[in-house]
Amino acid sequence: MVLIFKEKMYRNSSFIIGNGIVSDGLDLFIENGAVLVEDGLIKNITTSDKIQKERYLFHDVGGKFILPGFLNAHSHFYSYLTTGFPSTGKTSTFREILENYWWPIDQALDRDSVYYSTLAAGIECLRKGVTMIFDHHSSMNYVRGSLDTIAEACNIIGIKALLCFEISDRMGKEEAKNHIDENLCFCKNHLTSENIKGCIGLHANFTLSEETLLILKDKKPKNIPIHIHCGEDLYDLNFCIENGYKGPVDRLNSFQLLSDKSILAHCVHLSDHDIRLIDKIEPVIVSNPESNANNRVGKMNRKKLKNYVLGTDAMSYDMVSSLRSHFLLESGIPSTELQSIFFKRKYTTQKKYFNNVKGLEVGGKADITVLNYSPLSPVDKDNLIYHLLYGAKSSDAYMTVIDGKILFHDGKCTSVDEEEIYKKTKFNSLNLYKRYKNV
Repeated sequence: MVLIFKEKMYRNSSFIIGNGIVSDGLDLFIENGAVLVEDGLIKNITTSDKIQKERYLFHDVGGKFILPGFLNAHSHFYSYLTTGFPSTGKTSTFREILENYWWPIDQALDRDSVYYSTLAAGIECLRKGVTMIFDHHSSMNYVRGSLDTIAEACNIIGIKALLCFEISDRMGKEEAKNHIDENLCFCKNHLTSENIKGCIGLHANFTLSEETLLILKDKKPKNIPIHIHCGEDLYDLNFCIENGYKGPVDRLNSFQLLSDKSILAHCVHLSDHDIRLIDKIEPVIVSNPESNANNRVGKMNRKKLKNYVLGTDAMSYDMVSSLRSHFLLESGIPSTELQSIFFKRKYTTQKKYFNNVKGLEVGGKADITVLNYSPLSPVDKDNLIYHLLYGAKSSDAYMTVIDGKILFHDGKCTSVDEEEIYKKTKFNSLNLYKRYKNV
C-alpha cells in the first residue's frame, strides 16, 4: 500500500508554541504562555515574554488555547467508511441495530477498507486534537493481521493507540479462538512499543459463550487488560442474570478477567453488585454519551460510577463536542467534575497503558493540542472548562503535536497527502458498500 507523502513542513526538532493560553486543565494556567519543544519533549513552559524567541522557530497562536492532547478512550476506526449506509432491516432495538447494521458491516470489511478507514479516521483525530485513541476493532472475515494493518496506519498518521480485536462467538467458536489468538499475538509483539499497545478486545457478554471465556481465562496473561462493551443495553444485563450471574461485571470477574486496567465501555445497565465490584477493582469506565443517545440505550449513572472518562464510540472524533454532549445530556455537573473527566482522569487513564505519558509538563512527551479558538472574554483556570463548552464547542484544532512533531497545522495535515488518502478511502468505501449489500 503506497501513500504519497508531503514534503515535511515542520521537521524542526526545536520550536516554540507561544502567545496563547497555556493550561493542563488542573493547576497550570498561563494567560500569555509559551511551550518550548525540543527533540520530542517539553523543555520549558513559561510566559511568552520570557521565552528566547530568537533561538527557535516561534509559532504565534494569537491567544488560542494550548492544551494537552486529547484522549478518545473508546472508538472504532473501521466505522469511518460507513456514513450513510442504510440498514439491512429494522433498527428499533439495540439488538436489531447490531444484527441489521453493524454485524453485516463487520463481515464486509477487508484489509484495504480497514487500512484506509484507519488512515482517514486518524486524520480526523489530528483535526480534532486527539493524540491518543483506544480503538476496538471488528472485521469478522479479516482477522489474522488486522491489528497490524491498523497499527501500520496509525504509525503513518502518527497517532498513539491502544488496539484490540473484538472476540465474539457470533461467527462460531472456532472463529472466536482465532479472535483470541489475534489479540494475544499483537499484544506480545507490542509489549515494548512506545506509541502502539495492545489489549484483549471482547464484544459483549451476550455474544461470548462460557467455553470461549474459559479459553480466554486460561490464555490471557495477567498483565494484559481487556476492553469490552459492558452493560451497554439492558439485553446484556438480562443475559448475564438469566445465566446465573449478578450482572455483566460479575460474569467477567467470575472468569478472572478484570483488573484495574480493564476498560469497560458504556456501563449503562449494571446491577448494584456490579457497581460494588467496580468500586473494589477500579477498572477504567468509559462513558459514550452521544452513542448512548443515538442507540437509545439510556445513560450511565455518573453518581454511582464516578471515576470515568469519555469516548465517542466512533460517533465522531471530537472530544470537546463529546464533553459538551455529556454536559447537556446530564444535569448539574459541576465544573470541577468536568475538569476532572477531561483532564485529571485522562492523565490517570493514559498512564495505565503508556508509561511515557506525563501530560503538559516539563520533561513530558510533547503531545499538544492548540484549539482554533481565541476567547474574547476573560479566561482563568476555573472557567476554562466553560470556554470549551460554550466557546470552542466543536472547533477544529489549529495545531496538533505528537512526540514533538507538528502533524496538523492551520487546517492541514502536514505529513501525508490527504487528497490521495481520501481518494483511495472513497474508493474503498464504495467497495465496502457493495460487499455490505451482499452479506
